[in-house]
Amino acid sequence: MSRVIVTKYKGTGAGKFYDEKIYRLLLDTVFKYIASVYPEKYLQQLFPGGAVGMKTNCLTVFNPTMKPLADALSQAILDMTSLKENDIIIWERTGRELKNCGYTLNISARGRRCLGTDAGGVGYSDEFYNSGSVSSLVSRVLTSMVDHSINLPVLKDHSIAGLSAGLKNMYGAVHNPNKYHGRNCDPYAAHVNNLEPIRDKHRLTVIDAVRVQYDNGPGFDNDSLEWHNGLIVSEDPVAADRIGLEIVEYLRRKNNLPPLEKVGRKVAYLDSAQELKLGISDLSLIDLKVITIDDYGNVIAEGSELF
Repeated sequence: MSRVIVTKYKGTGAGKFYDEKIYRLLLDTVFKYIASVYPEKYLQQLFPGGAVGMKTNCLTVFNPTMKPLADALSQAILDMTSLKENDIIIWERTGRELKNCGYTLNISARGRRCLGTDAGGVGYSDEFYNSGSVSSLVSRVLTSMVDHSINLPVLKDHSIAGLSAGLKNMYGAVHNPNKYHGRNCDPYAAHVNNLEPIRDKHRLTVIDAVRVQYDNGPGFDNDSLEWHNGLIVSEDPVAADRIGLEIVEYLRRKNNLPPLEKVGRKVAYLDSAQELKLGISDLSLIDLKVITIDDYGNVIAEGSELF
């Protein structure tokens, strides 16, 4: 079984953009439930030392990985582990994308780092990494600069893949993502995530499902957005995406849209990822816990039903 935690916020700020405080309440709730240990011990076990990279999704300035989420997660790690500010690297394909989405770039040896693969001295690996029909250079952020990787995607529809969440977000870690969009990105999305640095350094997926775009993605479409007010978190990248898919499909039904498979965008790459043993796509094998909190972080509902 793979455990997935969905934390939802039902307070005065629901249906709005969250600040760092609300994201931290959601994250602290996750860390209390994701393992049967104290939150501090859990994060210390997950990140015993070294450097932690956080891969954002900043392709659009209108619906990116929100900076308050990255800040809240960074601060939680700093508060509960022995890691220092400079041990955390928030990163994306390009510094321009990060900057356009409100992030402050920092490639120095002081403070929390924030940079693109295109930053001086970074770039892509000298060697190709291979899995199935995927052969790519991988960002040196992953190959050389970090010991642990956190995936920080945004939950949304994708015009080719059907779903854009954690696995699809790692297309931003390779130099040739344009090659891997045939057949609804199947099995390519699975094999990109099976490349050694991506697979071996992955520790946690935190999907921002506060505001979900259920159609016309991955570009921004204001008419296809709905506030879901939550996060999806798991150590299993495939299971996290599988729960994300359930939310997207639910919102499509709610808004009188057909299932993704009916419009030629079946999300088959999740089953391919399970075949590669990257994680679980079978819902019957996912241990789902849904927790709703108020303005003070108090749990006001918990169970196993998403809707």
